[in-house]
Amino acid sequence: METLHKQLGDKMTSPHKSTLRKSLRSALSHKKLADELLDSLADSQTKFNSLVSQLNGQAKGVGNTATSAHLITDIFEADGTGTEAQHKSTLRKSLRSALSHKKLADEIADSMEELATAQNALSVKLDADLAIGAYSDTDYASTLTLAVSDPDAEGSDAQHKQSFRKSLKSALVHSRLADQILDSIADMQTQYNAALAILDTAYAASAFAAVSSTPIDPDAT
Repeated sequence: METLHKQLGDKMTSPHKSTLRKSLRSALSHKKLADELLDSLADSQTKFNSLVSQLNGQAKGVGNTATSAHLITDIFEADGTGTEAQHKSTLRKSLRSALSHKKLADEIADSMEELATAQNALSVKLDADLAIGAYSDTDYASTLTLAVSDPDAEGSDAQHKQSFRKSLKSALVHSRLADQILDSIADMQTQYNAALAILDTAYAASAFAAVSSTPIDPDAT
């Protein structure tokens, strides 16, 4: 038993030469689920950065242009049914099965879908407000704010007292991969809410300079 624990510990802490994509495919035993999760997260981060970059070059009400080019097309549809023969289950059910942890799977699936949906809603609202007054509304935060995940919060149910971070590390047997997924989601939620707060103010052209997210790279080693 001691030897097994040491092997698992070494696997979790030693450098991983494989890409994040290959590692997650292996950990979940589900190629489509792994790709969808990583690609959707990367798309959300990239599109968000391009949106705030555009906003950062424009003072409120001065030369604002449409934001529809930053719509997220790769949305993680948690309850959409798979199309390939091997995986007809929804992404949510597949993630629950792969992680053996319903609450953790739901937290990740719901956060992913809500984030992409909220970002697209923001772009649509910005364009609608632009048409009538160049982003003059002050209700961005009150209507579009997301709840931010806490990867290190202790679980509340009897079965899972561990934090999401510890649970995901255990499920994936890959510390770095678990950290990057959870931290990227929480960071995106935080940065998105920060952008909403700025939009509710009379901001200057450089107001969004500090608002950005470092995109996860699914194919990086």
